Amino acid sequence: MIDNKMTRGVSVGALAALLSGCGHLPIAEPAFEAMAVKRAGMPADWTVAPMTGDPAAAVADYSVFQDAQLIAFVQEALENNRTLRAAIESVRQSEASLQQTRSRLFPQLGASIGASASDGGALNASASDVGYSFALTGRYDVDIMGDLSASIQASSAGLRSTEATYEQTRRQIAAQVARAYFTVIEQQQQLELDRRSLDRQRQTFRITQTRFDAGSIARDELVLGESRLAQAEDSILASEASLRSAVRALEIALGRFPQNKLTLGGALPQPPATPPLGLPELTVRSRPDVVAAELAMVQTFANTRIAELGPWPQLDANLTAGLQNTTLNTASDLFSFDDLALSIGISLAQNIFDGGAIDARIKIASSQERQALERYGQTIINAYGDIVASIDQFNTLGSRNVALQKASGAAQEVLRLGELKYQEGSESLLNLFTVRDNAEVAEANLIANNRARLEQWIILHAALGGNPTVSQPLPTPANTANGTR
Repeated sequence: MIDNKMTRGVSVGALAALLSGCGHLPIAEPAFEAMAVKRAGMPADWTVAPMTGDPAAAVADYSVFQDAQLIAFVQEALENNRTLRAAIESVRQSEASLQQTRSRLFPQLGASIGASASDGGALNASASDVGYSFALTGRYDVDIMGDLSASIQASSAGLRSTEATYEQTRRQIAAQVARAYFTVIEQQQQLELDRRSLDRQRQTFRITQTRFDAGSIARDELVLGESRLAQAEDSILASEASLRSAVRALEIALGRFPQNKLTLGGALPQPPATPPLGLPELTVRSRPDVVAAELAMVQTFANTRIAELGPWPQLDANLTAGLQNTTLNTASDLFSFDDLALSIGISLAQNIFDGGAIDARIKIASSQERQALERYGQTIINAYGDIVASIDQFNTLGSRNVALQKASGAAQEVLRLGELKYQEGSESLLNLFTVRDNAEVAEANLIANNRARLEQWIILHAALGGNPTVSQPLPTPANTANGTR
């Protein structure tokens, strides 16, 4: 019989020697030395921008509008939006996956205890035995080949990629709320414009009716006035429907059921200045979609490293501790550790023939790596394209706003003079309607352009990745312009 104490001493000594050589640090070279070459021209000091995970940063981005109601809506959406809640569950799943992978770094322990009774049978009816059993097992695997290290790298990158995607979703929801909010205000202003137009049409029709009754105008002018009055009433109905649709869209973005119960006040604010631009590489790297794409690439590199280990002989080492005690009719020595045995196992296995399965896995992993690189490169190109297009559109809308203000002001003056001439009888009804249409279209275009400038600022802000590291004070009734919004 082998002495248990001696067995334990030899096993522990061998284990210490093995751990001093490898431990949980992979003996193989790190799997990611080729990153600098495979990053398609990225700077050598490129680092992935961390996502803050702080909703206050996304909220503070919209404090530039100095609208407390907008800030409250953004906060509500970030708390209640179901899409965002689903996205955070993806982050939690990735966290659990990383925890599961890292668990292989630690020893696995198990224990069992049991009892059984046996009857002596008919020939020995008074005899019965009770058996007790206790077992304790432990196992510890050493990461010699580096596959566990690569798996942890892949899971860690997957988690951060999921976090970046969540950050992207959160910023998109905040932007969606802001855009929907400004659309509701625009529709309210357009409805007010249509109501003013209807009032003018009614006033003009009364004059037209009076002149027709007096016989000073022909019936065609009366019919024209009736037609334009009906068109103005139709515009009211269409604008009211558009406003209800905009309100429902905002309620859905807030995570509410669409019931058309929101009531907003105020006018469209002036858009802020162009967001500050930094160095191109710093601007792009702050975008969550770029961060997610790079981390997906890192994850793919790790998976390729695991696949590339397949053709090589697999060297495994493990430490196993085992104890199994069995007693009969007594439990006094059941938990004795005198029979505890420790052992170290080292195995070397080589796959001889698998029909090309390993080679196929390597080809798949290599293809996925190239795919991730191409996707990453296209993400960079798209990011630059978004930035350039957004800046150009924002500047264009600003220039158009100047022209539209002049056009609207001039058209309003022409309308004022035309209405005076019509009341005096020196202007035809058809000419009055023409100048009125021009004035209303010019004002409607100005309102739409004001909303488009605000929306484009939001699009540009998103294209630049926002600035989640710089917080701004949230507006309150005490620090807003009129103290009431």
